Amino acid sequence: MAQYDPWETGSRTRPRDDFLDGMRRYERRDLEGALEMFRAADELAEMDDIYQNRYTSFHGLVRVLMGDENGVKLCRQAAVAEQEDVEVYYNLAMAEYQLGFRGGAYMAMRRGLAIDHKHPDLRRLRREFNRRASKPVIPWLSRDSLLNLALGKLLRRQGKPRSRG
Repeated sequence: MAQYDPWETGSRTRPRDDFLDGMRRYERRDLEGALEMFRAADELAEMDDIYQNRYTSFHGLVRVLMGDENGVKLCRQAAVAEQEDVEVYYNLAMAEYQLGFRGGAYMAMRRGLAIDHKHPDLRRLRREFNRRASKPVIPWLSRDSLLNLALGKLLRRQGKPRSRG
């Protein structure tokens, strides 16, 4: 007799096939195909499917990546209902970041890292936030100017601290 897992609702022990197909398409950068599969997984999943929030978050993220700003609402909806799936928070952080909502991206990143502080993509995003928080080498030029970028790289390679002032 199989062992009963109280966290498993019984409807699904692995993600839906349409979701897995969507992930393959997403990894190949076929966003239109991925959107179709993620939408199907999101809309056709049973109410007690333990992966529902993951389906919704990927559905929303791909919509944002394709230019539909309303996709972030799906990511937010998934995150509100999620307690354990760090990918849901990563997807929310990426959707918020993509749309320029840095505060929302930062909060999602922190919530995800609270679940899994070793998640490599969230750690990369945290480094990006820390990098962007530092002041440019030449303050009157844009942070993204070629001169500031080149000088910043040079100073980092040499290990010299920059003034924060």
